[in-house]
Amino acid sequence: MDILGISEKADEDLENFTERTMQGTCQWLFQRQAVQDWISDSPKTSGLLWLTGNPGAGKSILASYVIALLKKRSFSGSCHFHFFLAAHQTKRTVSYLLRSIALQAALLNKVFCTRLIELHENTGMIFGQQKATMIWEKVFEGILFRIPSQDPLFWVFDGLDEAETPVELVKLLSRIKAAVRINVLLLSRANKDLVSGIRNFLPTTVHEAISAEDNKDDIREYVVSSIQRILPGDPTQEEIVHDILSKASGSFLWVRLALERISDNWYTKDDIRAALTEIPGGMGPLYERMLELVADQPPKPRGMAVKILTWVACTFKPLEIAELEIALKPDFPDLYNLKRTIEEVCGHFVVVNKSKVTLIHHTAAQFLLHNSSTLPVAIVPHEGHQHIATVCIDFLSDSSKWRRAFSNMQTMQQSSQSASGPAAFDRHPFLSYALTYWAHHFSLASAESDDLLETILAFLEETCLLWIHGVALSKNLRILTQAAQRFKTYLRRRANSLPQKSALSLTLPRDSELRQWANDIIRVVGRFGRNVVENPDSIHKHVVPFCPKESIISRSFGTKSRSGFTVSGITSKKWDDCLARMTMGEDQTASKVLCKDTFFVTLVGISGTLVVWSSETCEEIRRFAHGEYVTNMTSSKTSNLVATAGFKTTRVWDITTGEELYRLPKGRHHHTRTLAFGPEDDEILVGYDDCLIQCFDMATAQEKWQFLAKEPGSRDHNCARHMAISPDLTQVALVFRGRPVVVWNIQRSPSNFIPPKRCVLTEDSMRSAQEGDAWNAPEVALWQPGTDHLLIMYEDTKVVEWNVRDDEQSPHDHMGARGMVLSHDGSLLLTSDVNGTLSVWTVPHYRLAYRLQYEELVTDMAFSPDGTRFYDIRGTFCNVWEPDALIRSQDIDQDSTSSHHDTINSEPVISSDDTSRIAITSLLCNASNDCYCCGKEDGTVVMYELPNGKKIRQVAKHASSTSVIKLAWSTSEKYLASGDDSGRIMVKRLERPSGGKDEWGVFKLLDWRIDEAIDYLMFHAQDGLLLIAGRITAYVMNLKTKTELCRARHPEQREGIWINHPISPSLLIKVDAAEARHYLWKTLLPSDDPIISSALQAVGFVDSPGKVQRAVRVRDRWLVLEILSTDPNYASSQHRHIEMLDLHKLNDTTAWKTTGTEGLAKQVRRLIGCFHDQVVFVDHHFWLCTWAMEPVYTKHKRHFFLPKDWLSPTALRLTSLNAQGTLLCPRNGEVAIVRSGLTY
Repeated sequence: MDILGISEKADEDLENFTERTMQGTCQWLFQRQAVQDWISDSPKTSGLLWLTGNPGAGKSILASYVIALLKKRSFSGSCHFHFFLAAHQTKRTVSYLLRSIALQAALLNKVFCTRLIELHENTGMIFGQQKATMIWEKVFEGILFRIPSQDPLFWVFDGLDEAETPVELVKLLSRIKAAVRINVLLLSRANKDLVSGIRNFLPTTVHEAISAEDNKDDIREYVVSSIQRILPGDPTQEEIVHDILSKASGSFLWVRLALERISDNWYTKDDIRAALTEIPGGMGPLYERMLELVADQPPKPRGMAVKILTWVACTFKPLEIAELEIALKPDFPDLYNLKRTIEEVCGHFVVVNKSKVTLIHHTAAQFLLHNSSTLPVAIVPHEGHQHIATVCIDFLSDSSKWRRAFSNMQTMQQSSQSASGPAAFDRHPFLSYALTYWAHHFSLASAESDDLLETILAFLEETCLLWIHGVALSKNLRILTQAAQRFKTYLRRRANSLPQKSALSLTLPRDSELRQWANDIIRVVGRFGRNVVENPDSIHKHVVPFCPKESIISRSFGTKSRSGFTVSGITSKKWDDCLARMTMGEDQTASKVLCKDTFFVTLVGISGTLVVWSSETCEEIRRFAHGEYVTNMTSSKTSNLVATAGFKTTRVWDITTGEELYRLPKGRHHHTRTLAFGPEDDEILVGYDDCLIQCFDMATAQEKWQFLAKEPGSRDHNCARHMAISPDLTQVALVFRGRPVVVWNIQRSPSNFIPPKRCVLTEDSMRSAQEGDAWNAPEVALWQPGTDHLLIMYEDTKVVEWNVRDDEQSPHDHMGARGMVLSHDGSLLLTSDVNGTLSVWTVPHYRLAYRLQYEELVTDMAFSPDGTRFYDIRGTFCNVWEPDALIRSQDIDQDSTSSHHDTINSEPVISSDDTSRIAITSLLCNASNDCYCCGKEDGTVVMYELPNGKKIRQVAKHASSTSVIKLAWSTSEKYLASGDDSGRIMVKRLERPSGGKDEWGVFKLLDWRIDEAIDYLMFHAQDGLLLIAGRITAYVMNLKTKTELCRARHPEQREGIWINHPISPSLLIKVDAAEARHYLWKTLLPSDDPIISSALQAVGFVDSPGKVQRAVRVRDRWLVLEILSTDPNYASSQHRHIEMLDLHKLNDTTAWKTTGTEGLAKQVRRLIGCFHDQVVFVDHHFWLCTWAMEPVYTKHKRHFFLPKDWLSPTALRLTSLNAQGTLLCPRNGEVAIVRSGLTY
């Protein structure tokens, strides 16, 4: 299933081990009582069994035997398994294990499969891109564990010691609380970390060790069978068997290699005896002897063996035989039979199993790579990785070949879904590996090699876009972010390995270039990723013009790009960390922000309105109202539920639909301080400022239990200013003004009183009981996920990490925190200071990773679920920040990083947001297409030149406290009208430069004010009159007399647009979502013509209000309307209608019949304008598109896509198009000008 990101079947790994299992072996395992209890699902056991044994003891064979047995039983669909393979780095991750288990369950459990698909459809989550904790909470805790079953589930996980983070899996298993019993079998070596982890987190686990005595009969059976096959009828068989068994020490692997050595030397009895004598006991000595045999070969086969061993030992995952053949071609172009060559020259280190080339055992890789200095054949890891990286780069550098191949592959993908993703690479062995893993090998290569760095930089400068093109064909852009992180890993290693290099070294600027490539690649994925995956070739055509001029991609490819359009008007030459800025609507300010799956939610506290936004597009999806002032909101970790708490009620919503599911009346007058969902999402815990916690059954709204966090008999009436319930719902932290933070165990039974714990700071420890108060007042407390640690922020900006269980404090005085929030996994801490500066700190060392300087007070913050983005509320805006410093690959191998915090940055990234430019609030082009005007947030109206965006002059100045929200330009371009949000309208007369004058002339004509918000400004076709339309009243001003000509009230108060009548200059037309009506310019009274019988009445808003969001004139005849629902319970993007009105047939009712535009409406995110008689719009994936008008919509054309950070809702509303097809898009106080984008 694509949503789980699994391309290989788990059964393939199982078959590899099952085929090696001899009949009659492994029986001894079931003589163990612990194994019998586990497999029979005995209620007397915990269901957790851990089998440990030495390397090569046959643990994987035992695992495959147990799995096969379980699958033969009646509940075969309840057995799920995973083999951690050391040679396959991806399969070593916990995330892959969970996704593999989920896929196995989905293929056999229809209920689970259906709910998993529903989760994906409702949230858009792709689990192949999620962290292990997120998958566990959403898929396992949220779905699988809630599905009842009569049969237990059996999980078998082999090679746990080979997992990338085995203790992480142990911690997740300790959280299992399921509606069905789950029996877990773990097989591994008993290393120190696992012993400690299982003891701490899974204390009820039964541990069984595999000894040499246990499997001696299986080994004997294997040896006897093999000797009979090698030496049939030989009388010395029993003697040979005895000799082998005497050295085996319980290791199947040693026996296998010894038998292969005998198989190679069976010609005479003396040969056999010599072979037996030469085979040393133990794996280390045996490996050394095998390597000596490789070294004793002639130079050519020895060289082949070394190259093959290097590739097999260092690759990220096992190569296919065809891939390895291509990889070896630069060194051995005339290879005839690679499989046979491997068998003959590699000393039994390498095996070919079902076309995959691997080492015989993971211990062989450890032996070859970690003992290179003492071995007769040296495989130096960093040299091996450098060689592989160079081969991959050379392979990918044939630009002409791969440009043709990628074009053909893209054509295949577009014509056949079966050829999508990895399947498209089948015709090109080794291509997928080279594209995906060259950066992995580069990151582990010699950091001192200037030649390698030069090679990589030359490749990126010439071939980076082609590489991105190939990666996009695989549909997995995580490859690019992983590569960028590996660039940074290499640079860290390089900095550490070259401490003596002078700051004037010529190589340092080249190091900086690699860092720029890393940042640019991350930015391209963030801004254009979805579009590049949909159309991989677009990386060459549509991306480079939008990259900042000083970015290394622009510098490298700006003059070579195949783009047919240009971008100007933006003075910023560097990437911006701000992805989007959203406003909540007129006179609305958000008070809180919450991230949930693929959404983020802003809360307008006064009205209790929740606004749900898409994390992908930053588009408003829906809004729903609590109906009262809301103080708190929270979300479930496992489902789609969100809860809000007001003064009178607590309500629970489904965020994917906006439906109110439960309403709990609040019978108390105290303020709600915290909310938390129960483990099954059928309960909700509510904490109040009087220290009471109530648990409610959501379905019945009845209290189930309550707990008062006060000591018996206490008369303390202080109110808690903050409360935090621990993630496991067992503890609650209370913060009081001027008192130590208190943590209580939540006790449902009052008979078992457990006193609370207090976090008394050192400076408060000497205060007397009478003083009581804390000198430094705590303000906020946060629980760290998965621990008993509490982060406490104090009034003096100090943050203290308190280990509640051990009562240990770790103070941190360097953060300057006035607000803080933790990432979902607790690895990052985001703080804000008194100036509005945001800082991201790595946990647990609290080192600065990123800082954003922005001078405006922050009222709330939140991390995205994956920790790569954060949100803040400042003033009337919700800002979305996506710094490249936070983009972390989840699959970076542990050998390439020194510690967890280093996976972000060793050196902090300091950034700033330019707030000096004034926001643009209105935008308008003139009819001559040579200039445009911007209304701004500071009340100014400024004119600019086209096409360069150069400022001409200021045209008008409203009050600095107002924003200019409406602009209108007369047909003759002599007059410009501007209206602000206070109801003031200014009209200026303009004179173009002429007669030796270099500047435009601007003369005051009219300054007027209305008592309501301005909805519309429009000049008469002949310039003499100006329409000023408010929501209730419309006015006509006579520009010659500078007086009001007439006014009229509109009791229906529907939002609409006004246009001049295309035929009669004495008329104007108002069109809204319900009807269109003629009015007289001179009186604003309805004309004698009847109300047009508009098909708009049938567009679906009979019971739901709607508005005309935008109107586009086409050929001076057609009016194309974009109509949206204004019902807050509807998602506007799902309730959009496109209507075409023939303005030449206004009195003919047939002209108003609904046309076949339903298909078009589904494509449109925003109408933009008209170009060459075609409707121009932005679709939901940010493509600028044209539609050649037709009676029934059939198709549209995509031209280019816009960066994701350009199209915030405000910017999209103001985006304009002039008659020449030049696109104007406001961005951070400037206007981006895109020319020729619709003509190529």
